[in-house]
Amino acid sequence: MTRYRKPGPIPVYLGMVTWGNMAFMTWATMSAVYRIQEAGLDPVQLILVGTVLETSIFLFEVPTGVIADVHSRRLSLIIGYALIGLGLVLEGALPVFATILVAQAMWGIGFTFTSGARQAWLADELEDGIGAGQIFLKGAQLEQIGALAGIALSVVLATISLALPLVVGGIMFVTLAAALVVMMPELGFNPTPSTNRTSWREMRTTFAAGVTTTRTHPVLMAIIAIELFAGASSEPFDRLWTLHMLEIFEFPSPWGLNSLAWFGVIGAGALLIGTILTWFIRRMFDVDEPRTPRRLLAVTNASVIASTLVFALSGSFALAVSMVIATTVLRRISEPVADVWLIQHTESAYRATVFSLRGQANAFAQVALGPAMGVLAVMTTLRTALVGASTLLAPSQVIYALLGERQRN
Repeated sequence: MTRYRKPGPIPVYLGMVTWGNMAFMTWATMSAVYRIQEAGLDPVQLILVGTVLETSIFLFEVPTGVIADVHSRRLSLIIGYALIGLGLVLEGALPVFATILVAQAMWGIGFTFTSGARQAWLADELEDGIGAGQIFLKGAQLEQIGALAGIALSVVLATISLALPLVVGGIMFVTLAAALVVMMPELGFNPTPSTNRTSWREMRTTFAAGVTTTRTHPVLMAIIAIELFAGASSEPFDRLWTLHMLEIFEFPSPWGLNSLAWFGVIGAGALLIGTILTWFIRRMFDVDEPRTPRRLLAVTNASVIASTLVFALSGSFALAVSMVIATTVLRRISEPVADVWLIQHTESAYRATVFSLRGQANAFAQVALGPAMGVLAVMTTLRTALVGASTLLAPSQVIYALLGERQRN
């Protein structure tokens, strides 16, 4: 009898990111429509769904990271994908607000199990991480292919039932977890010895040192402040734009397109345009030059303010769709530029801590201000809340201008 041989780490990694992103987009493309039309959530409830997700990520990011570092990257990934999948199946099976909150908490905890574990696992399995960069780039390309396939699958399934994209997406994640149990090798992982494991006290000390460093560095303080405004603005837009589209516009039907297909078009359009624009920026701008990231981010931030505002006020379906795509693309292409900007102003010793602080600032703003924006939408109109989302980015533009003046002097 022939003994089963596990495939190597490279095909496992590439298959994992492709299938995982396909599963994610199968769920994500129609999740907001499902919550609005099947579960009947109002604006406050839609934003509270995001609040629960962000809170669970905030609370479990460090504890789940310990499992990946101390016990097993493989185990962490299997647990994470299984939790995500079960959460999505639960949400699709029971369109009730309380159930959706539980499902999102499961999704958030599952995400923290996978966060960083894929990359760490691949680096462990390759000799000294050699060649990992090229594999990550190839994986990013395959993720785009998986995303497009997931969007198409989501639209097809939604025409049968709005619950199907969530249930099928969840089953795909559970299937991925099961496949990793059978196929995923883990030969290069060396558990952290107990004498070298970071204690909670040491983690608090490192975190405090990172905070102190950030507080004494004007540019880093500015980056954290900008991230606060970004989180406060993104949460109401992300949770409410779908509801706004469904309430305000009558969807045209060229070539037999219905409203569900239109959401697939928006997702695919944002993905393709974002990929092209990212390639263009890489070719046209030297983002490693110290002044370039701030200038690019100032332009993209101003553009997001404008696109969000035009979307909120527009009475034209075509213009509204264009502005949703523009907002999504602009925010997506700004992420790697912001990473470069932060790296330019941090040293290796505390860089991870500052990245963490930036992420925590974004999550904190979403949790702190998101529900208030939902209440604003209920008490006034969705349009008012979306105008508010645009306005919340205005202080960042002032910060970019002040930093530019500081650079010139």
